[in-house]
Amino acid sequence: MQALMKQLGFLGIVAKQKFNLSEAAYRTALSRSARIILRVRQYIFYPIQVIFSLSIDRIKGRSKYPVVVSTNTFFVPLIATFFNRKVIHLVYDLFPEAMTYSGKWIDGQIKVKFFRWIVYLTLKRAAINVFLGQRLKQYVESIHGDLNNSLIIPVGADSGPFKEFTEIKSQKIRVLYCGNFGYMHDSVTLIKYLENNSPKGIEFVFHCSGPKRKNLEDFRDSQKLYNTSSNSVVDCLKIADGLAHKEWAQTMKSAQIALVTMSEGSENVVMPSKTYSAMMAGQAILAIAPEDSDLVDLIKQTDCGWWVNPGDINKLKDCIQEICQNHKAVTTRRKNAFKSAHKSFGQDQLAKKWSNLIKSL
Repeated sequence: MQALMKQLGFLGIVAKQKFNLSEAAYRTALSRSARIILRVRQYIFYPIQVIFSLSIDRIKGRSKYPVVVSTNTFFVPLIATFFNRKVIHLVYDLFPEAMTYSGKWIDGQIKVKFFRWIVYLTLKRAAINVFLGQRLKQYVESIHGDLNNSLIIPVGADSGPFKEFTEIKSQKIRVLYCGNFGYMHDSVTLIKYLENNSPKGIEFVFHCSGPKRKNLEDFRDSQKLYNTSSNSVVDCLKIADGLAHKEWAQTMKSAQIALVTMSEGSENVVMPSKTYSAMMAGQAILAIAPEDSDLVDLIKQTDCGWWVNPGDINKLKDCIQEICQNHKAVTTRRKNAFKSAHKSFGQDQLAKKWSNLIKSL
């Protein structure tokens, strides 16, 4: 986001970022108590902060300028529309569908209907709704009707830390997962694959937080108890905490492959933003995701990796076998990812789209 604002500055637009939770605070909230505090800040303190900030803007005559409000927290964009008529609604996640597809809520419940109504009001009241992908926009319109006040701008990534393509001489393939491993991400497919396979020449490294991290830890611990083989899955599955920015950039450069996962149904409500950072770093993408998703569309369009439907263990086995045995294909798809990201998904390119949008309001 800071890279985007910097690029907007070059285009003559002054942009300031206001938030309650830093990325570091969000990524490192691992314990139950830390997650509770995070939710309190997200759902109580942040809305109060937005109301206060927009009220000050109104008093000082700054409400004539557009304000971008994202769906985290999902009801805050609606609140913002009562203080500013130029709200740009940035749809990162779709509620309450994100909750129903993750299995936490059941469609038809009163709270689901109520939150869907809130989202409907937001979509209609916002000056512009910005979606991260075409399929996400189409799905929202299938629920809430046509949205003439909408367009698509990918989230993209900061190209700053990844100016040059990094050659990796190691013959060992590193598959890296960086970021939140939440309810909308698939953990079962990889775990089921590892239950019956101990691939050589590859390691899966997770720097993550989120509820699905425990699934990985439980699986790893069970393998430690029952598998004493020197080639056990424990040797190729590493789980660690989130990273500071400098360490993150170096780690991204050290991996040939990025793992991106989406559970069945999540293709309707999310587009994993980590995909663009991985491509920018020159990582090919190994996606466990439904085929009818913006993520798989991107992989097909750029030939930057491999994709597997959730639950398709045999195809995942074939993909991993190709990754381990065909290093030339890995390098080709890494370069395709790097070139596509720097050409189309850097903030210097996306800032032009944001500039045109902001100036049109």
